[in-house]
Amino acid sequence: MHKFTNQYLEKVKLEQGKSFLYIKDPKTPGLWAVIYATSKRFHYRYRFQNRQRNMSLGSFPALKTSDARDLALKNARLISQGIDPLEQKKKILDIPTLSDFFYSYYLPHAKLHKRSSHIDESLFRIHLQPILGTRTLLQISPYHIQAFVRQKSQSNLSNTMINSALTLLGTIFNKANQWDFANVPTSRDLKIDKLPSPPPLTRYLSDQEHKRLFAELEKIENVMMKFLISFLLLTGCRKSEALQAKWTDFDFNHQIWVIPKTKSGSFRKVPISNAAVDLLNKVKQHHLAKLHGNFLEVTFVNFKTGKAYVNCDKTWRRVREKAKLEDFRLHDLRHSFASILVNNGVSIYEVQHLLGHSSIRTTNRYAHLAPERLRQSAELAAQSYNLATTV
Repeated sequence: MHKFTNQYLEKVKLEQGKSFLYIKDPKTPGLWAVIYATSKRFHYRYRFQNRQRNMSLGSFPALKTSDARDLALKNARLISQGIDPLEQKKKILDIPTLSDFFYSYYLPHAKLHKRSSHIDESLFRIHLQPILGTRTLLQISPYHIQAFVRQKSQSNLSNTMINSALTLLGTIFNKANQWDFANVPTSRDLKIDKLPSPPPLTRYLSDQEHKRLFAELEKIENVMMKFLISFLLLTGCRKSEALQAKWTDFDFNHQIWVIPKTKSGSFRKVPISNAAVDLLNKVKQHHLAKLHGNFLEVTFVNFKTGKAYVNCDKTWRRVREKAKLEDFRLHDLRHSFASILVNNGVSIYEVQHLLGHSSIRTTNRYAHLAPERLRQSAELAAQSYNLATTV
């Protein structure tokens, strides 16, 4: 009688006085059913690198004989590939949850290598953690990704923000895979598809809007905030670059600002205008007046803390509301700076250098702003041939 069947295992009892009973599967090498006093379990025995190994597959009847055979064959394939199934199982049991991996592995790495790690932390904490955080990296499937997208879409989160969260999620899984967490899928395996999103809005200030903005800037009670926002307008720099600026970064003799570490990961030298230099001198005089002849290391300093401001968003919201610029973001000051340059004949490549774009493709968004300048350039090319304009 064939004993390795579900029917037989359901009926078989351990004989009195015995601790266990082994039942070998005649069809699958290494597969055994072990009958204990209070349970019945499947085991897989094999040799790996001259070592005898014994691996528990699971209990009967939760696991049927067909399931046990499938697991045994899967383990046999691993052995043929030079992988120890028992060690592989231990690695899988050690797979962390998404939250554990993010805070223990990914975020410490991001803080060392990404200037935007605080954005990753915020995205994960607000959007990914509440929905996917308690699942292990192996428990997250394409289905769970789609469920996340549906839930966020129903909460009226913008497609752009959902895509940012999906990008971060894909990066997390790719890092886990890169760092050899066993069997963790890549972003491609998870089929992370982005949602359609509108092209980024590029907003510029009109002449009238410039006047309204300057008028409201003059009314700001926090003088340092007025200086900071004016500096953004005069230089087209990133907010983070201005907030982190130090006096030692400026060469006033040559009117050069050395930005220590930019978005591209390296320092860059940026020429600054006479107006920007005049503004910086006013900032320094403000330091001297506040600190009785001294000044602090940080240029746009918060005198209450002695450190750089974390941001200027609250002040900016008040200013733009009073100037009736509700749809104008602080970062749009950078776009306005670029638009003024292009409309006054500055080449795209010079604008690229001033803005610190690593790729000319980023700067090309401003190329359409000076059609008349381009027409004049075309005229110069035609004139150089000295051809008659009439036939």
